[in-house]
Amino acid sequence: MPQIRIIRAALREIQKLPYSGCEKVYEILRRLSLGETTDTKPLRGYNKILRTRLGNWRVIWLRVDVDNIVVIKAGLRSSVYDDEFERRDCENPQIIEELLNPQRIEVTEHPSYQWNYHINSDWYKFVFSSYRYSPVRTDYQKEVLQKVFNTFSTYRYSRDSEELSHKPCIIQSAPGTGKTLCATLFACEIHQQNQWNIMLIVPDALKKDISKYSEIQQATLQDNFWLVTFREWLCQINPEFKNQLASPEEELKALQSAAKHTHRKFAKPEAISYRDVILYQSFVVDRENKKQIRNSVFQENRSQIEKLKKIDRRFWLKGLSSKKSRIDVASELIENPSLATLIPGNTLVIVDEAQDLMLCELEALVATCKAWEKENPENQIYLWLLGDLNQRIVPTDFDWGQLNLGEITSLKRNYRNSCYIIEFANQFWHLAKNINKQFKGRSLPQPVNREDAFESGEKVRFLKCNSKDDALNFLQQLAQQCKSGENQFYLLQDLANAVKVMSNKNLNISEDNLVILNTEDAKGREFEACIAFGLFEGSGKPSLEEAFQWYTLLTRARTRLLIVITPEELNRLNNNERNYFENCLSISSGKAINWITELASDVDVSRVYDIKERLLKRCKTGLLYRDTYLALQLAEIEGVELYQWEQKAISRLKKHSHKFLKEELNNIHSISLRCLLLRTMDFYWQAVMEATQLENTDFNEYKRLLKSIAQDLKMKEFSYKTAGVKARLVQDRNTTIPFCKEIGQNLKTSQTSVTLLCKAFASRINNILEQKEINSPSSKLLSKNLKY
Repeated sequence: MPQIRIIRAALREIQKLPYSGCEKVYEILRRLSLGETTDTKPLRGYNKILRTRLGNWRVIWLRVDVDNIVVIKAGLRSSVYDDEFERRDCENPQIIEELLNPQRIEVTEHPSYQWNYHINSDWYKFVFSSYRYSPVRTDYQKEVLQKVFNTFSTYRYSRDSEELSHKPCIIQSAPGTGKTLCATLFACEIHQQNQWNIMLIVPDALKKDISKYSEIQQATLQDNFWLVTFREWLCQINPEFKNQLASPEEELKALQSAAKHTHRKFAKPEAISYRDVILYQSFVVDRENKKQIRNSVFQENRSQIEKLKKIDRRFWLKGLSSKKSRIDVASELIENPSLATLIPGNTLVIVDEAQDLMLCELEALVATCKAWEKENPENQIYLWLLGDLNQRIVPTDFDWGQLNLGEITSLKRNYRNSCYIIEFANQFWHLAKNINKQFKGRSLPQPVNREDAFESGEKVRFLKCNSKDDALNFLQQLAQQCKSGENQFYLLQDLANAVKVMSNKNLNISEDNLVILNTEDAKGREFEACIAFGLFEGSGKPSLEEAFQWYTLLTRARTRLLIVITPEELNRLNNNERNYFENCLSISSGKAINWITELASDVDVSRVYDIKERLLKRCKTGLLYRDTYLALQLAEIEGVELYQWEQKAISRLKKHSHKFLKEELNNIHSISLRCLLLRTMDFYWQAVMEATQLENTDFNEYKRLLKSIAQDLKMKEFSYKTAGVKARLVQDRNTTIPFCKEIGQNLKTSQTSVTLLCKAFASRINNILEQKEINSPSSKLLSKNLKY
């Protein structure tokens, strides 16, 4: 069967379709995945470009080879193809060229996602969320990492040497080049093909997303594939660290406590942040790290570091109690590396976002790899460090040169940002470069060039507001406009259309259709359209840290970027004698709202509380979101938390009449949602029969529904009804309540528990009589009467 890839531009079109249209596209792709080409024909003169129709809906796709097709466009014939499709032949070669090479880039080089009918059976979920976990590397991305892998030297140092047999590889790449994606999928490939030991070390914020990649889910079933955070990696190579390593919260509390003993320097010790904890460990506690003359992070934070030096290390250690700080554990590893139990074979260690680790932690990694290789002379250890020093959001104490490792490799092509967004963001890289130069710091890595963007896109827009209040009013208008266009029945479509606002300020705005992200929240993520809001607020000249943050936030947008700015912000930027908005377009508030909301973006399920509350708010109306349980699933609300949410939902739904709820029931097809409404109306047996439809197709959900129904009945103290429901589950059939097995096996929607109990009693007596073959007249009479 052919493999189907969907380029991002086509997926963007599908996300904007109404639910019915989305389902039509699914049906076309389902047929293609099964090898069915009904209602398919090639464009005249182009055998490899085909279109498949279903009613008024169209999908245009490219046949790469017998086993692979790439979806290029999808949607209504009238809106997507402007009634031109049937005439697209040699008379208009430019349109054909645009289909073959969108943005003058071959289709196969576009960011795309693998769709498998059997694995991604929930199409709606794939379109709005899980597509991100089936990315496909481009040929260029494969080529770069394969080249790095192939060029590993075969020369081996003596085992008496202190060096690794292979110099660690540094992959320094700008935003949007896909270094995390490439390294993750490459690690899975090496693991599958060669059965290497793989240690993929990623930040906390990325681990959750990466763990959902289909390749990762297969790989992590094996003992020799680790997907871990740096803290988890430490605890796995040395289990003693699990109870010894202080948490970030404990480190912060310890430094605040120590600062109280130097109150003259710290009028408000509670004002110390975890940023200060990093500075303290990097530049005060780490006494071996003395070469800071060319470290711009040190130079910029020099005054704060001088204050932190006043904190006596004895009080810091006392505050930690029996725990060890990050630098303590790292120093211990450097002196006495832990030897993990590795499966025989080569090992690849990949560290992503390495720029946010401290120098001593990276040195501990190198020392540990050296020790492993020396202990296992027949095997080789490869260490890859991935990162971008220009996206450093933590004030750590190193640059690549300080590590004295191997050569630096870069991925050049940007698959995320349009050339105009790159051009705008790179201005702030130049700002960082100038500040770094003033500190006489080491050279910063080069950013990606606008020429390396795969998409030209649209020019950056800026909206100039007279004051901060006017800017906030614009956001409120934007939220109201989004609300008026809400989808009546599907929450995920609303979430996808929510506007992503990049800001490091506390805006105190609570709107369902605005997702406000700071640098830490936005790191590693990308959205189709973004607003930068209040980004340049502050006083004085911009700092190096601010320049890095601005560069990081501005590169989150793929296609459209709107800057909302006040005169005060403009004046602050203009003090740098540069017109940052020279190549941008000014836009009015009304046009800005329409422009930024035209494109759908990713669903943000990170804010679990918001999703739960939004679903409960809809329950108050009685008109439920049809994708309620899918939204809960994507937000990973399960177990006790899910049951508690259902109880809150039922309490809100109960305020509506049975007549109203029955009408809503007729419009809903989701079995889980139908069960929720039936439970609300106390129709428990009907809910059980609804759930039974899932017994052979989704047993886990079937089991969950029956347990939830049983819990509802238990709370109402209906013992026999509870037992009857539980009896349908194999694992609960040993209950001590009499006749529960018979009740569970004979549930009927029209019969009460009393009727079922009587029938169960009669059935039990009949069985006894038949087994004992009692044939006396009185026994026969009893048996006959029991039937009635």
